[in-house]
Amino acid sequence: MSAPGHFPPDHACVRASAGLAPPPVTADNSLRAIRTVFQCCRTNAARRVSCVLRAAALPALLCACAPPPGPPQALELVGVLHDENALRRPHDVELSADIAFVPGKGGSLALIDISDPSQPTLLSALTDLPELEDAEAVLPLGETLLVGTRDFLSVDVSDPRQPKVLKTISDRERIDKINGMVKIGDFVFTANKIGFIGVFDVSEPRNPRLVDAFDARTHGQTSPHDIAQVDDSRIIVVDTGRGTAAAVQVYRVFDDQGRLAPVSEWTAEGRIPSHRGTRLDIEGANRVAVSGRVAFLGAFVPDRVSVVDLSNPAEIFQTANLPVCDIDATGMTIVGKALFVSGGECVEAIDVSDLAHPVSIAQYRNGDLFPSREVLLEGEPRYDNGHDLVYRDGYLYVSAQNDARFGVLRVNDPRALELTQ
Repeated sequence: MSAPGHFPPDHACVRASAGLAPPPVTADNSLRAIRTVFQCCRTNAARRVSCVLRAAALPALLCACAPPPGPPQALELVGVLHDENALRRPHDVELSADIAFVPGKGGSLALIDISDPSQPTLLSALTDLPELEDAEAVLPLGETLLVGTRDFLSVDVSDPRQPKVLKTISDRERIDKINGMVKIGDFVFTANKIGFIGVFDVSEPRNPRLVDAFDARTHGQTSPHDIAQVDDSRIIVVDTGRGTAAAVQVYRVFDDQGRLAPVSEWTAEGRIPSHRGTRLDIEGANRVAVSGRVAFLGAFVPDRVSVVDLSNPAEIFQTANLPVCDIDATGMTIVGKALFVSGGECVEAIDVSDLAHPVSIAQYRNGDLFPSREVLLEGEPRYDNGHDLVYRDGYLYVSAQNDARFGVLRVNDPRALELTQ
């Protein structure tokens, strides 16, 4: 038993003094709670504790010693969905209308209702389909969803409660482990982690067609992980290969008339090596986002974000590197002058209004979205929990792949909100 004047950590007065909510009061402990609060008031008079019994069914305690409510969290978790079956190591996140599409590396595809951001609700999920093995990337096109797995899938989502796989395109080894996708005109380009860039004609999204696949290994990219559009003629691809001479590579893939060039005529332009072990280290580059003539990329070996100048696609260069708030930088989205990054057990907002001096301005750490620091996967510890994220209308939609969770963070930080405009 606690000594007089000392109270256990879950005591209502102690919790209130620490800014925590009082413990729940039940019929079993209500009388004890009433007695102990008077003891609290008597022995803690310096704080002028006053307690009020509510006239509801069961009494609750309100301690006047509690500090006034603090400002809202800069990035505040307002909703979370946990589902071990529908969210099997959830990977990327994409939104269309009031639906979030979340593929899972463990073989799942979840469709989540986000009409109320505070209560994300599972609409449906595809699981236990062999073609969903290693599902990592999604791209919504109206009533059709393109999904990158070890194959390339077209899924009918016209009825979000009953998604149906329409078509599966398989072509080992050129198509395997699709980790990133970007659509330019009628074509989708995919970053395939086994060393290829796939090209698909999606003029009929329900019936996509494989056009060809570019062997990026011939240009030093052994494991392309993400891809983005630079301009009307070019794409940029980041690669996680260790010590690679092309951690970042720009390719010209359309000709001057805007026609897709045969892969044999693609031109490799500007590139940046991994710079392993130096102040410019971007080894393990696995995520890229482009805004105007600037690319932002995440590198999971040095745990940092890098800013890349694309003004001259033939001579690209880094302007800044910034450590991220935890490990990795596996999720990234740029909105205005705000760069949002997810990795490990942290989500952060970075001010990139000065491209030479990016500054982290708001963070969310741990909490109910990332309760697990470590998970064992096939006997190996993994820490890459926070994975992807998308921003819309003041909210961030985030996947937590080690905790089978999908969370919604409200952006409360005024500076971050202003930068998104």
